This record gives sequence, C-alpha cells and structure tokens, in this order.
Amino acid sequence: MSDSQNLLDTHADVPTVATSPPVTYDHALSRIRGAWRGIVAIVLLVIGFLLLSIVIGGIGIGIEIARGAITFEQLDSGLVPFTPGVLLSTNIALALTIPLAMGLQRLFFGARVGTLSSVTGRFRWKWMGRLALIIIPVWVIYIGSSFLIEPAEFVAIDGTVLVMIAIVILTTPFQAAGEEFGARGLIQRASGSWFRNPIAAFVVSTLIASSLFSLAHLAGDPWLIAYYFIFGVSMSLAARGTGGLEAPILIHATNNVLIFLPAVLLGQLDQGIDRSAGTGGPFMLIPMALCLAAAGISTLWARRNRVQVTAPAIEPRIPAPMAHPQANSPQA
Repeated sequence: MSDSQNLLDTHADVPTVATSPPVTYDHALSRIRGAWRGIVAIVLLVIGFLLLSIVIGGIGIGIEIARGAITFEQLDSGLVPFTPGVLLSTNIALALTIPLAMGLQRLFFGARVGTLSSVTGRFRWKWMGRLALIIIPVWVIYIGSSFLIEPAEFVAIDGTVLVMIAIVILTTPFQAAGEEFGARGLIQRASGSWFRNPIAAFVVSTLIASSLFSLAHLAGDPWLIAYYFIFGVSMSLAARGTGGLEAPILIHATNNVLIFLPAVLLGQLDQGIDRSAGTGGPFMLIPMALCLAAAGISTLWARRNRVQVTAPAIEPRIPAPMAHPQANSPQA
C-alpha cells in the first residue's frame, strides 16, 4: 500500500467540520434559532432601561430637589432643567445599558460579551482612533459654523458651569455608548436573528431598532421624530459597514458632546430639553444628511483601513442533537 493511500485511510474517519459563511455584525446571531429569544431579550432590555432611568434618574432629581436646584413647579411643567445631578444620573442610567445588553445577549444567545462590540469579539480602540481623525473635525466644523451664522452670547463661567462641562466630557461618551449597545447592539442583532436572509434581517432589524430609538427620545415634533429615526438608521448602516459599534459610538458621542458643551456655555439647559411640537423644522434635514454622510464615510474609511467587517456567525451554545447511528441506515 502506498504512503498516499495510508494517509487517506488515516483521515478517512475524521468528520468534516462545517464552518458557517461570514456574516455582518447585525446578522451575527442568525444561526441561533428561536424567535422567542430575541423577543424576550428586547422586552427585558426595554424594561431594564426604564427601571434604571426611574431609579437612578429619580435619585438624581431627588438630590436636586433637596438642595433647591429644582422646584416641584418645574417638575409639573414637564421640562426638568438639566442640573449637574440630573445630567449625571441620566448619563449613568444610560451607561448601565452596556452591561445590561451584554448580559442579555449572553443569557439568551450564549454569545460572549465581547461579541457585542464587534465581529472580532472585542472593542477595536485603534480603529476608533483612526476614524476619530475624520469624524471629530467634521462635527467641529458643523457645530462651529452654526455660531458663525447666528452668533450667541455665552454665560459667565462659574463653578456650576465647570461641573457641567466635566460631566459632559467624562460621562456623555458612556451615555452614547449605552444607547448604541442597546439599540444597534442587542435590539438590532436580536431582531436580525429572526431571518436567515441577510438583507431581510438588516432591513427589519434596522426598522425596529431605529423606531425604538426614536420613541425613547419622547419627541413630540414630527421633524425631531424623523431626525432620531434617521440618526438610528445611519448608526445601523455604520455598524454594518464597519463590523461593530465603534463607529456608531464615536459618531453618537461626538455629536452629543459637541451639542451639550455649547448648550452648557449658553445656559440653554436651565429650562430642560424641549422636544415638543414646533421645536423642529426643515433645518433638521442638515443634521440628518450629516449622520447619513458619517455612516458612508465610516464605511469607506473601514475599507481603506482594511477593517474586518464580517465573521462567521456565532454558533448555538447547545449543538443540535445528533441523529441515531442507525437512523439513516438502509432497511433490511
């Protein structure tokens, strides 16, 4: 018997291991069947987010009422001023969505917590740093140009303003990350697992994630509702095009920090954030276009930097039961 024949005989009984084809970030859970998993995970995420907001936000408001920074009349008006305690508690509650989303993915899909960050199973800080070289300057120009068009008078810098600036810079990025891990992370991937077709999975999961994201902002103005929805769609496109949450988190955090900082310096947070009917308008088309452009830029920059955007789908935690050895044998 030849050596080649011996080699063939040696490996004849070794089973072939099938590997799943690479998928995009939003479709990573597609091999884990059971629509109930995604439904329950999303419901628990929403409930958990509401509980965190009520408990931690309530503590923040209670502290501000006790020290006289907020009155009951302001609470009755529905426009709660963004004092340091309110802003900090709000950001902490949203930041805690990160471990909540990771835990729910682990519980219902058996996926490692790191897989919620990107298709590589980890958060890619270097990639985010390279992308920041483009995204941050674009947003600085966008925000700065608004002051050239309509000059504003800044408030006097005092202790409260300095504290607010510190809270914005140090905690708002975590607030933005919490929203992305929840919406573009768990909600999108969980709903995307219901479909085998990747296009159908992306379209439906984007609609669900963006709709819930828009509803969570409690806007009463049609233009603002449309803006939050388009913002969500843009972040879904960025996550799919770059293979993870780094780009959506960077865009979201940059947008929020650079909007909140001028608002603090202009004293615009004293009356709270007004999202009622009439506060929006056609001018919202500009930030909508910017968000969509940021998603496209992120995708192109990821290709330029050869960033990994796909990976094999996450395998089920419990393999399907093997057929009985005699089940497929011919009948006598």
